[in-house]
Amino acid sequence: MAINTVIIEDEEKCIAVLQQLIKEYAPECTVCGTAGHVDNAVRLIEEVQPQVVFIDIRIADGTGFDVLHKLTSHNFELIFVTAYDSYALEAIKHAAIDYLLKPIGIPEFETAIHRLRKRLVEKVQYNKVESLLSTLVKQSGQEKLAIPTAAGFDLIPMQDILWCKSEGMYTTFYLSDKSKVLSSRNLGTFEDQLNKNNFFRIHHGVMINMRWVKQYIKGKGGCVVLADGVKLQVSQRRKTEFMDRLLP
Repeated sequence: MAINTVIIEDEEKCIAVLQQLIKEYAPECTVCGTAGHVDNAVRLIEEVQPQVVFIDIRIADGTGFDVLHKLTSHNFELIFVTAYDSYALEAIKHAAIDYLLKPIGIPEFETAIHRLRKRLVEKVQYNKVESLLSTLVKQSGQEKLAIPTAAGFDLIPMQDILWCKSEGMYTTFYLSDKSKVLSSRNLGTFEDQLNKNNFFRIHHGVMINMRWVKQYIKGKGGCVVLADGVKLQVSQRRKTEFMDRLLP
């Protein structure tokens, strides 16, 4: 099965090296495009909807993190590529599969691809289980989210979820009874189903249940107050879309 792949890099030599490594050691990855500027990268990712993105930390007019912050969806796997190891912690926070230092060594590249293959297999398995659970849940007449945890799956009614937060490779769900559920999957895994159930991503790391919005406080992006009193910042870039959802 082909794995749609995008390369975000502004150096032609590095693009060529990555393409050659992919050709030799990850032939299942199909490079669908490259981009070296922030806005072009955002457009490319949103058009292609890739399964994996190789992304340089420093590109022509910004950083790979700028690209990630501008995206409305993060339902893909990340492999960072850079000449600077000082960004490693930030990369990990963005749920990267791996972090490759230039010049890229073949063993390091093969390790990253092994991790990618493992993650994609896990995602397919999760989707199969989630689909089965969703079918059973729908038959019960109540929409629930199947949340994979270390122990198995928690089936949580959608209306009981107030908000959820990305924790790197994990996601924390905050519930109406003031309990929390830590999932072993990243936020992008749940995004499609949450979007269909009146959730909104107020910035790159947080999605809220619009049913629970109690108050909006003005500001650059402003912030929302949920029914349990929690205050969460709204990204300035997402403010207009959020207000359209809040006041249709």
